[in-house]
Amino acid sequence: MRYLVLVIVLFFVGCSTKDVSLKPSNYRLEPNYPIYIENSGDDRVLRVQRVEGDSAVMTRSILYKKDGALKPYKYGRWSELPATRLQEIFIESIEKQGIFKATVSSRSYAMADLILESTLENFEEVFKDDKPYVHVKIRFRLITRQGAHIVGSKLVDATYIVEQKEASGAVLAFNKAVEKVVVDLLGWLHEQRK
Repeated sequence: MRYLVLVIVLFFVGCSTKDVSLKPSNYRLEPNYPIYIENSGDDRVLRVQRVEGDSAVMTRSILYKKDGALKPYKYGRWSELPATRLQEIFIESIEKQGIFKATVSSRSYAMADLILESTLENFEEVFKDDKPYVHVKIRFRLITRQGAHIVGSKLVDATYIVEQKEASGAVLAFNKAVEKVVVDLLGWLHEQRK
């Protein structure tokens, strides 16, 4: 009987010391919006299309590149797809600048005069010489809805040093890099107005 009690006690002690797996933290892109650009608004309506990209940049995983391979952080991920959040950021920032009469998303039924397409080419943290940095590279195209003429194209390439370890440090750097992307986009759109 003693042995049975001892086995049962050891069994429950063994169960209580099992390693509890950590749940990943969710992070959201929250860049600061840039200072307002002085302008007189364009009478046209701009539709911001969904951000496109390959499967490596269209995931909720926070990715880093080390030794040539893309890997996800184990305990950190995006609360929503970066492509979805970037579309929201672009719409909000363009609308706040008042560059166009209105700015709508691709889900809107409103008629638009211009279409902003974007292709996300890089959205990753890169480890190089023990100095990690984030790399955000995106190509924008401004197209007329009628006739589908390309008004202009711009490649924005932003990098920012990661100063803190783990996914939280990468997220802070991503926010800074996205701020630069937004500033460059707004400046370019300001130049493209009639």
